[in-house]
Amino acid sequence: MNRRTDPSRQQRAHRSQQLRARGLTWDQIAAVWETDRPEIGPRVALRWAHNLSHQEVADRWNSLDLGEPTMVKARIYQFEHWPAKGRRPSLSALHTLARIYQVHARRLLNDAEYALYGSQDRQEIVRIDYRRLDENFHGNVLAYGEDPQFPGTAEVSHPATLHMRDRRPLSPQEQLELYARESSHILGKAECSNVGSSTIERLNGDLQRIAVDYLKVPTGPLLRDVRRVRDEALRLLEGHQPLRYRKDLYLVAGWAMTLLAWISTDLGRPGAAISHAQAAWHFAEETGHDDLRAWICKSQQVTAYWGQRKVEAVRHAERGLGYAQRSGGETELMLASTLALDYARLGRPDDARRLLHRAQEIHSEATVHSPGGPLSCSSERALSYWADTYLVLSDPDSALTMASRSLVISQRRPIPERNLGTERMTALHVVRAHIDAGALDGASEALRPVLETPAELRAAPLLLKLDEIANRVPARGPGKEIQEGIKAFRSESRAPLGG
Repeated sequence: MNRRTDPSRQQRAHRSQQLRARGLTWDQIAAVWETDRPEIGPRVALRWAHNLSHQEVADRWNSLDLGEPTMVKARIYQFEHWPAKGRRPSLSALHTLARIYQVHARRLLNDAEYALYGSQDRQEIVRIDYRRLDENFHGNVLAYGEDPQFPGTAEVSHPATLHMRDRRPLSPQEQLELYARESSHILGKAECSNVGSSTIERLNGDLQRIAVDYLKVPTGPLLRDVRRVRDEALRLLEGHQPLRYRKDLYLVAGWAMTLLAWISTDLGRPGAAISHAQAAWHFAEETGHDDLRAWICKSQQVTAYWGQRKVEAVRHAERGLGYAQRSGGETELMLASTLALDYARLGRPDDARRLLHRAQEIHSEATVHSPGGPLSCSSERALSYWADTYLVLSDPDSALTMASRSLVISQRRPIPERNLGTERMTALHVVRAHIDAGALDGASEALRPVLETPAELRAAPLLLKLDEIANRVPARGPGKEIQEGIKAFRSESRAPLGG
């Protein structure tokens, strides 16, 4: 650690004796050291306050006869230099150190370190309190973070840095010096962060991987992964970080919950999807992020449509397009294509064609702003939406053209880049286009690869679309073969949570 020369034992002893004589607690003396030496951590500051060496702390530990393995000075050193290196103190270690230093256990950790413990451990840390052992501690035992009765002066106000109060009246010059030290202390706290750019990049990378892998691998592990990303972002938000990183964490949590909403719809759980979307909306509003707002609206549109609430689906799509127009790119392409399809479903063909034209204009300039997978709109996905729109508008020839182009583009991509969920739905648009054109043999041929979808990857919308196709064909000849194939496929399907 690069820092000024550490004070000698004699210097530490002299300072602690002076401050103790003025009535300061061990906690407050450590705060004075932290103010003057912002590069040291709380555990070093407390050891200096007591003027102890690493060996002397270990000796006090062993004298408590805790029935545990003998403590050595190297372990005390490791505790002090965590998390940059060293070793994280266990709850038991925090108990013992708090007892040795006669402080609240929370005082042993800065905000970033405290955030690295689990929620149950944090609750226990808050309960560990040995301040009553300190002869200079005369107040009632308060919850950590509440205002203690600190020996102070009337002219010094009551900011969060009241650790650094002094009992005697201060001269104007001493007040100025004190206030300057307080500001330095505040700056040190403000610059402390439990998050860096690498953490944000990792979380966003995890989300992108999950989104791209969706409907290519079993859903169960992916669902747990996206929940893990969401929970890690929320846990980090309990700590301290600059505003720019705080916003990034809000976005990670918002995107994760939007993806959870989408997956929940695919699993046939619309109630869960609504809950995830409502939670995601809070984070989108807090950040003012229009891309996230638009994709939340899109997830709500999907849930409403597959729940047979077509008017509600249109409202979500219209609202989402309003946000998407401010973002542009793939987000606007997706919402314009979605709204064109919804207008066609509601019997508004002119509005549907107008939005189709607008989506096709956007297509050439679309760029990616979202995590990917289901939360993205590639060329093939847009073409798939347009094909579905033409089917509803009773134009099977245009639908077949669009759907075929979509499949060609998708199947030319490397497997890691293909959206297999979109491919399967697009293949069903080809099937229906053939059916509407009276070409049942072509429909049967196009349906075959869809019926090979593994059971654990059969999303609820895919099954509902197959039901629509089964109801459109006659129960004879090739039509009967299609119906029987779909019936067998349905009987083998299960909720896609395998793995």
